[in-house]
Amino acid sequence: MTTLSFHGLIWSWINGWSIIMSVFRRGVGIVKNRQTEDNTNFSGLKELLNTEVMKNYNEFIVSEAVRHSNGLNQVIDFGAGIGTLSLILKNCYGVDTQCVEIDSENKAYLSRRNLKQFDCLNDIKGKSDLIFSSNVLEHIEDDVSVLVNMKDKLSESGKIYLYLPAKMLLWSRLDEEVGHFRRYEISEIENKCKQAGLKVEFACYADSLGFFASLLMTIIGYNAEGGIGSVGSLIFYDKWIFPLSRMLDRLGFKYLFGKNLIAVVKKAN
Repeated sequence: MTTLSFHGLIWSWINGWSIIMSVFRRGVGIVKNRQTEDNTNFSGLKELLNTEVMKNYNEFIVSEAVRHSNGLNQVIDFGAGIGTLSLILKNCYGVDTQCVEIDSENKAYLSRRNLKQFDCLNDIKGKSDLIFSSNVLEHIEDDVSVLVNMKDKLSESGKIYLYLPAKMLLWSRLDEEVGHFRRYEISEIENKCKQAGLKVEFACYADSLGFFASLLMTIIGYNAEGGIGSVGSLIFYDKWIFPLSRMLDRLGFKYLFGKNLIAVVKKAN
């Protein structure tokens, strides 16, 4: 068997198992703590605070969004959380973002950080050059409708930058705790963007080593107090593992697998 066919066999198995896991997770309804328009409380505040220690990870997300943009005159941070990424844009790039957030505790953080905030996209006037959204769409059941709303706020040359959790194979208790509906495949986000009148201009996976770290977490479990998912483990990962993971991504592993996926989206012609 050739190396290429062996790799193809392995990834066919992984993708097949990912589909099975997707059907199972959605079918049994184990996801809890979901945030909706009627329940605006976000269950992952602790995780948002913990991940602020991941300087390399957060700066990478922002730098990629900026690199793929066509301008930064008006930038929207959709699902801004506590403003971690908007602060980086403000402090490192001199960009004042328009933060969209519905959770009251998160909005209090945004206020203390002097970040402009809105309850929904429609409250923001004008069109935007860049709408970025990091680890947000997976919390929204009707993600296609959100993509439609994003398209309506986008300038003609504007871009949407999506950073999403990848692969249902990697589903863990953390996904349940923070109220995820899904983890994404590239083909899934491409299809949903098409439904919304959008086109994926570029897509790849991100954090190739994170794929195996997340796979390990599905086996041994998530423990924010002292195991995988704790502040200590996040600091270690961000300092030592993530830079190596980024190097492997640049060598081409990002086209094979990763803990997350990146999609750069524009209006369809």
